[in-house]
Amino acid sequence: MKHYSSYWERSVLLRKFDFLILGAGIIGKQIALKIRKKNPNARIGIVDRSPISYGASTRNAGFACFGSVSEIVDDFKRSSQHEVMSLLNKRFQGIQQLVQTFGADQIGYRNTGSYEIYTDQEEYQDARNHFQTINQLIQDYTGQANAFQWQKSDKLQMACFEDCLFNPLEGMINSGMLNETISELTHKAGIIPLYGLNITSLNKDAGGYTLIADNDLSLSCSQLIIATNAFSSQLMPELDVVPARGQIILTKPIADLPFDGIFHNDKGYIYFRNIDDRVLLGGARNYFEAEETTYDFEGSSANFEHLKKYMQEIILPGRSFEIDMHWSGIMAMGEEKIPIVKKVDDHLTLCVRMSGMGVALGPVLSDEVAAFFD
Repeated sequence: MKHYSSYWERSVLLRKFDFLILGAGIIGKQIALKIRKKNPNARIGIVDRSPISYGASTRNAGFACFGSVSEIVDDFKRSSQHEVMSLLNKRFQGIQQLVQTFGADQIGYRNTGSYEIYTDQEEYQDARNHFQTINQLIQDYTGQANAFQWQKSDKLQMACFEDCLFNPLEGMINSGMLNETISELTHKAGIIPLYGLNITSLNKDAGGYTLIADNDLSLSCSQLIIATNAFSSQLMPELDVVPARGQIILTKPIADLPFDGIFHNDKGYIYFRNIDDRVLLGGARNYFEAEETTYDFEGSSANFEHLKKYMQEIILPGRSFEIDMHWSGIMAMGEEKIPIVKKVDDHLTLCVRMSGMGVALGPVLSDEVAAFFD
């Protein structure tokens, strides 16, 4: 429906903003809070097409992690060692800041530790060959010694190799609680919510940018920050940002689950955890890359069946279970996993391409964005 502005809207409610953040996920809201802290009198708005940010912020697996050994080894093939480890350090620091800023109880954080299990001989041998080097690199970059420790996996009662890597520095969060906590703080900080607006074009002018929604409503600002992650390339197709659908299945409650923590497998493409006596399992998009490079949230039967088979054969061998829910989130990927955080011009800033690590990166990258306006 076309929007016809009234005088009151144009002169008061929709008057020019000092800052507009496009994208109301956990990254966009943290950026808004950091900017508010530095600019207490600024007029700040946050724009999203959905009442609940509908990308990955509330549709992820609830991991507070910085990367498994096999994933880090794989990342070395895409980026330099320094780039990979600097990014890992940002994730590590981000997790600490997330808990310190918002409180463990308020975001449902539990420091359960994480496990990388192995079902492939080559991946297992790579981990054996590289874990000591990676441990030393993590200590060099974060100060944390012995991040990865070999343990026996028999207590997990999974169909995996007898050894797994345990990381005591990772844990789990409740993504709903995290988003609710951050949302409450943005409202208390006087950040103006502008939800239900599907922005279709950005127009640069002498004093900033004008955003045009599909209902013809327009918003103007002096500073525009784009934090729409995977969806940023819909407005700026020149960006090296492509959507990556991550599908998740969740079982009904299961009695006496023998494990507690977050789990990685297959270079990080498989991830699972326990939640409320259930098992949440996601990933496997590497087996269906063409189908999963999409903005479609519906999911696919092929990926669903693959995850269900993995649940039966690896996580819960010999046990019965029922699938209760199946959903998808849309992540942002590119040729590299390095996020894009930069000033495009005097009035436009980008903070996109989280590569599935937005939970951990949000606190640090929002600081980087806010520093542009010191």
